[in-house]
Amino acid sequence: MNSMEKKLSRNDKIFATLTHNGRRLANINGKNFGSVSEIMKLICTKTGKWIGIAILTIRNYNQGWSINVPVTFKPLGTSQLQRDGRQYTLPLFS
Repeated sequence: MNSMEKKLSRNDKIFATLTHNGRRLANINGKNFGSVSEIMKLICTKTGKWIGIAILTIRNYNQGWSINVPVTFKPLGTSQLQRDGRQYTLPLFS
């Protein structure tokens, strides 16, 4: 199973942390996430206008899995999540 195909239930307890060189940029925890993309979008809004490459760690407490996803934040002029096959590119929000 591809790491981005991890299944989520809306009742699963999720912990997610975005780090850059060991420094925590943002973190979230809670329930009611329907997909990894929803978690990534919420983390993106919490980073503000930070630009760079970071690692997103998502842990599903209920199902016992975790994933590490490299992400790049850069201004794209669009608000859509894009994937280039290796990592996600998250646009900055104005």
